[in-house]
Amino acid sequence: MKFYSFLKPARVLSAVFVIIPVSLIFFDIYGFIPASTARYIALTQFIPSLLNFIHSPAIPFSLFVIIILLTLSSGRSYCSILCPLGIFQDTISRIAHLLGIKKVYRYSPPHNLVRYSVLLIATATFSAGGTVLLVWLDPFSIYGRFSSFIVYPVVTWINNFASSLLADFNIYFTHSVDIKYASICIILIITVIITFILLSAMFKGRLYCNTVCPVGTLLGLISTVSFFKLDIDKESCIKCGKCEKTCKSGCIGYNDGHIDFSRCVLCFNCIGICPERSIRFRFSYLKKQNEDKKTTGGENIVSFSDSTKIARRSFLAGIILVPSLLPADPSDRKQRLYIQDRSKQKEYKKRIFASPPGSTSIETFNIRCTACSLCISRCPSSVLQPSVMQYGIHGIMQPFLDFDAGYCNYDCIVCGEACPSGAISRINISDKHIIKTGKSHFIKENCITYTNGTACGACSEHCPTKAIKMIPFKNRLLIPEINQSICIGCGACEHVCPVRPFRAMYVEGSVRHEKAELPKKEENVIIKKENFPF
Repeated sequence: MKFYSFLKPARVLSAVFVIIPVSLIFFDIYGFIPASTARYIALTQFIPSLLNFIHSPAIPFSLFVIIILLTLSSGRSYCSILCPLGIFQDTISRIAHLLGIKKVYRYSPPHNLVRYSVLLIATATFSAGGTVLLVWLDPFSIYGRFSSFIVYPVVTWINNFASSLLADFNIYFTHSVDIKYASICIILIITVIITFILLSAMFKGRLYCNTVCPVGTLLGLISTVSFFKLDIDKESCIKCGKCEKTCKSGCIGYNDGHIDFSRCVLCFNCIGICPERSIRFRFSYLKKQNEDKKTTGGENIVSFSDSTKIARRSFLAGIILVPSLLPADPSDRKQRLYIQDRSKQKEYKKRIFASPPGSTSIETFNIRCTACSLCISRCPSSVLQPSVMQYGIHGIMQPFLDFDAGYCNYDCIVCGEACPSGAISRINISDKHIIKTGKSHFIKENCITYTNGTACGACSEHCPTKAIKMIPFKNRLLIPEINQSICIGCGACEHVCPVRPFRAMYVEGSVRHEKAELPKKEENVIIKKENFPF
């Protein structure tokens, strides 16, 4: 009995040790955790590990195999001790209980038609077109977006507020950090999804995990043949119903002494509340022997196969928004802007938006990315932003290079170091210097040197490869000229261009990343010194 009483505290302690580092990799505002470490922390999750292993088979990416073996051994413990969204739901349920929002759970038939249909469709779409459905359903990605775009700004604001207060007392061990904003549309989408999941957790327990989540359904299928399962000892059970009322998965039917182990997430709440200690976690072969004996005695045993027959129809709750494009534009930018008459500007519209360096091509990136937003939260320049319709409806929430928000640093490879799914490959600095994610375009009619006769040159000053050079213009002014062979499409020129609404410099993304030429180094001219007599 002491072993059974230890199960729930061990589960809670394990969940705490997992949720803290997984959360910190998304809102580590000071960058204490290296991007490569954040990546390996993310690889403890099922979907990122599976996808990375598919793209690059290696032992570090094979943790999903361990999760499957763990499930085969003892059921869906992943959902309670490793999945951050599952742990978060448990936390919300606990907080609701402490606030007096008490929910009495009841046994509910499994919505097998919905759960297996979602799993089948997710598998089929991944085989045919990549992660288009996993973007919306992967529990790690859902939690990652919530942490990156809801929690991260709140943590940053609290830090900045505390820093300003401490500075009044000459305490400077903290400092202000720029707040990263996503577009209103993305925040709205994330808020709707997370609100649905949280309300379900408060009033319906693990409804999302046992109805919508494809990982939960897959592990549930495996857990039906687990070696160790929760079992109700019908001889000692007094049918008080406490186990059913505390089961957040709604998988315990105390009247029949049945536990649908395919939906059990091994929270062990039932073990702790059972007054007779009738619920035990033991070798499933013993359970089968007991059921066989009691079936011969005339009892009606409800099995998993029977429960699938009584599954009723249910509707899959989902909200797909196709909002208008609202790119993020930090309000605290101190750059001087030149607002010109729109009618006098030459208009343009980007057809292709650049994907992160290391993603090879936009198509490959869209197929592999689950939009977990880890690369966005780790990006030091904030150039990576979640897309709305930049990639089309199939790429919603996947990161793209938004040169309104920032530009891609010449020596930065953080996104490839952090990406857990393999959508952004790990590259070295020398490779980064020649990856051409797009092409810069110069519109002379929008340049303030041409329209206002004002000297500028900001684009040339910020170009890391010196692909932009200033050439003579009228009245001793200089105007930009682009060398496309060494331009890498980093977006520095577009980001710093002061003209609005249509800039004189803009970057058109490349469908497939190419290689740029390395900028030629200027030869140093050596002047021989003459021997002077003094």
